[in-house]
Amino acid sequence: MSGNADEKCRIVDRNENGNGMIGTQNNNGQKENAGSTVHDGKKTSTLKLLKSILSSYVQFIQSPSRQDSILKTVQYSLWLLSKFYRGSGTNKHRLPHRVAESLLKLQGEISWARYVLRFFGFPAAVNDVANMENGWATGNNANRIGRVMSWSMVAYYPLENLAYLLWKGPGIRWLPIVSLTTPMQKNPVASTTCPNNTSAYRYSSAQLASKASAWSCRLWLTWIVLDIVRCTIAQREIEQTSDHPSEETAKPASAANDDGLRHTDSVEEEAAESLQHKAIATIRTEHMRILRNALYVLPAINWSLPQWDTKPWLSGDLVNGLCWVESVIGLYQGVHDYQKT
Repeated sequence: MSGNADEKCRIVDRNENGNGMIGTQNNNGQKENAGSTVHDGKKTSTLKLLKSILSSYVQFIQSPSRQDSILKTVQYSLWLLSKFYRGSGTNKHRLPHRVAESLLKLQGEISWARYVLRFFGFPAAVNDVANMENGWATGNNANRIGRVMSWSMVAYYPLENLAYLLWKGPGIRWLPIVSLTTPMQKNPVASTTCPNNTSAYRYSSAQLASKASAWSCRLWLTWIVLDIVRCTIAQREIEQTSDHPSEETAKPASAANDDGLRHTDSVEEEAAESLQHKAIATIRTEHMRILRNALYVLPAINWSLPQWDTKPWLSGDLVNGLCWVESVIGLYQGVHDYQKT
């Protein structure tokens, strides 16, 4: 009996140990499965976040104005970084000076890239003029100013394109008055004799490019000033509209019932609050545009002067600093407007 009892005890112990081992394996398996599930969940959420960021980025850069805003911010940020490196030493063989020169070179390349993108601006400007619905007499003051602004851009882009071609392709006679030989600095305009014994004047490509760029900046300055006036008029109209609601909004309850437009007080309050929020958002946008244009006034005047490249009115640091502040504000406004869409 004792032998059988010992054998049964050993069988029971073996079974219990076996069940215990099986239970331990199941728990470990469940923990491994749970760990892999958590890992897969984190990986999936990361991929979804990455796809969402890429999708938003692609949609954001589809606008040409946003592309230019990004390039402009990078361009003037490189200038700002170069100022920190240049301030660390004046020795040209030191690393900080070489870094500063490289940053300024990259800034120049991005500036030329923005010139190339302006070749696509002329068709868009012509399209804006062609799509104007209201005539000069029927439109309000803001629309009239907008028409003049659109026409100024129609003349602005060809001059910018011509300046780029003259700067980058000096060996090509883009215009009849272009001289392929660069005259001396003391004689910026070269006089030549035509076959019919009449005197003609030819300019070098760089000189004519400088003149074309100055005229384009004068048109751009006109656009800036008109946009400030347009934003001010639009802002006042919005404020007057918000202060004096329309007759339908101010109707008493009885009139609304007679017209069959019965609304509850809560719905009316929500509608009025929504209109007020939209008005506030629009006014803030106009304020932002006025600020950005104000930052551009001085650089535009500087680049519009006849000798802007040889005898600039303002220092390069002041011009680049104002443009950097404007670029940051413009990029912020672009991101903010995109998030509202």
